[in-house]
Amino acid sequence: MILRYIERGTNLQIDAKMEGEAESTIYEATFYDLYDFVNETSFVVQSSKLNRDFSRIDQSVVMYISFMRGEFIYSFTGRASGKMYNDMVIIDVLSGIEELNRRTYDRDEIRVDVKVYGLPEDQISEVKYMKPVGKPAMSDVSFDISSGGMCIISNTVLKSEFDPYYLVEFSFGTWDQFLLPAKLVRKSNYARTKIGRFDYGFEFIFDHLPNEKGRLTKAIVNKKLSYTRMEHRR
Repeated sequence: MILRYIERGTNLQIDAKMEGEAESTIYEATFYDLYDFVNETSFVVQSSKLNRDFSRIDQSVVMYISFMRGEFIYSFTGRASGKMYNDMVIIDVLSGIEELNRRTYDRDEIRVDVKVYGLPEDQISEVKYMKPVGKPAMSDVSFDISSGGMCIISNTVLKSEFDPYYLVEFSFGTWDQFLLPAKLVRKSNYARTKIGRFDYGFEFIFDHLPNEKGRLTKAIVNKKLSYTRMEHRR
């Protein structure tokens, strides 16, 4: 991918971690055009939030920029160098653009806290779920997650009168919280690792929640990209 091939209107996610702040600030922006047409070392984005925050973004701050096109994710680093009219911000390019195939994220060893509740079969078709009252059937940590399901390896015996249907609660952060119906499709006491005796495989049910699958896919990708950013910052 070359900078000039990014189409106007492409949605960009910009991750900027300011000095003294515990967490990064995420900016949503759209690609507008090249700024340096000869050398292609800078471009212009449109983002009201980024434009508003420009005065507090030190020009030494390295920003991690990513966008999706089809099955690919593209990422590179840049630095805000100027602001313009109509919420425009100039960004200087600091690195080449890396290409990642999203299929490599089909099954990722992401560890998140998970709570599993029994779910009556007649509630599978709900369009919105509320967190159940009472103690979960299982409270543990995921072994891996994909946009289609989750594996939990645990020492806990999972029991529910509503088996094989469950409601799975987990979160990647403040904004990426999920409460999804799922079917237990695999239950084995031959766990793949020694971290637990039982291997449970859940398949998420998105029939009545079409937007949740896309939201989960994006959250998984963002989580993996955050690992890459952490590696770059070390």
